[in-house]
Amino acid sequence: MYSSISAAAPTRGIPRFALLHIVAVILLQATSTSVITLMPILAAKRFFAGEWEVLFITAAPTVFFTLSIFWNDLFKHTRFSPYMLVYWATACLPLAFIGLAEHYWMLLIPHLICSVGGAGYHPAAGELLNRLYPGTIRGRVYSVIWAISLLAGAGIGYGFGKAMQGNDEAFRVILPVSAVFQLLGVLLFSWIARKVDCDTGRVQISEDRTLYQRIVEPITHMREVLKNDSVFARYEAAYMTYGIGWMITYALLPILVTKKLNLGYDEIATSTQVAYLFGMVLMLWPAGWLMDKLGPVRSTGLSFAMLTFYPIGLIFAPDVWWLTLVSFIYGISHAGTSVGWMLGPVSLAPTPDKVPQYVAIHATFVGIRGKIFQGLGVLLYSTTQSFTLAFSLAAIAFAWSAVQMWQLNSLIVARGRNAQ
Repeated sequence: MYSSISAAAPTRGIPRFALLHIVAVILLQATSTSVITLMPILAAKRFFAGEWEVLFITAAPTVFFTLSIFWNDLFKHTRFSPYMLVYWATACLPLAFIGLAEHYWMLLIPHLICSVGGAGYHPAAGELLNRLYPGTIRGRVYSVIWAISLLAGAGIGYGFGKAMQGNDEAFRVILPVSAVFQLLGVLLFSWIARKVDCDTGRVQISEDRTLYQRIVEPITHMREVLKNDSVFARYEAAYMTYGIGWMITYALLPILVTKKLNLGYDEIATSTQVAYLFGMVLMLWPAGWLMDKLGPVRSTGLSFAMLTFYPIGLIFAPDVWWLTLVSFIYGISHAGTSVGWMLGPVSLAPTPDKVPQYVAIHATFVGIRGKIFQGLGVLLYSTTQSFTLAFSLAAIAFAWSAVQMWQLNSLIVARGRNAQ
């Protein structure tokens, strides 16, 4: 059940589609990642936001991942191209209005709208990934695509930081231009989808469903999947534990670099996003290879164990050079988790038509843990005025999530033996 589900995926034309896929992902995700990274720093340094105001900006993109199952419901009943245009209008177009911001609230409201829309990316991305590449090579192809996208993201993020350091009004140009590039990415995504028949299998549904049914049905379907698929449920449980550590460090990093280390825009970009992305790029191919050879459970568990050292390094960070080294090591450690984040649900889905739903469920749990644990991290910091307790909890969570993944792998191996 948990072997590759895409043996029938087309193999002809992979290099051509892979190249176009890379360009589309760069236009959409590399730009998006750089913008998301910039937002809390912009709020803190340009709009003088407090700790909790920075948290609202930092947490929003992950918190609203909760809406992924509802976006997946729309995706199931909408053709690929119109769906992607709705995604762009919600997730990308509001960036142009942030360019007009004169105070914190004019930044926050469009950012929240973008975060609502951002949850719509994953069902479509998972479907396209499954349609384009057979399971025997998907991990390695995805690792190459993601590596190139991350390198582009590092360059974009560095450019954003340099532009903002020279002129803190540069965001008024950066953000609208980013929205235009993302529109180009949406159009390219849609063109590729038409070439591989991503609209095949769309479910036509009566439009007389009530609002209540539209809200309840995706939740009910998610509960059914987790109840009936114990392996996927335990995979999500391990990611939930990992999410404690990730959300705490993610929420506190903007506070660490602005409040404790007092870094400039360019130093922040170089010592966090750029160093992290370069470290991840170095390990993405090995991570993809491990994903193909060992499967998503064992390889992701190894990555979780390595992540234990990231929050410990942040506790002792005295300057920009230490932070750069820690971020680089973090990228190396996080590569397996990044690959497993998408390929795990794709591989564990029992049939191809279930892939968007499994990816959406996985993304939804990001939002759930984001709601809880980012606030917990900031609360621990604001209460103690120290990063030590919060980052120590993050390290423990990373370590325990690795144990959960290895226990799950033992269960899968035992079931395989019993089935023989």
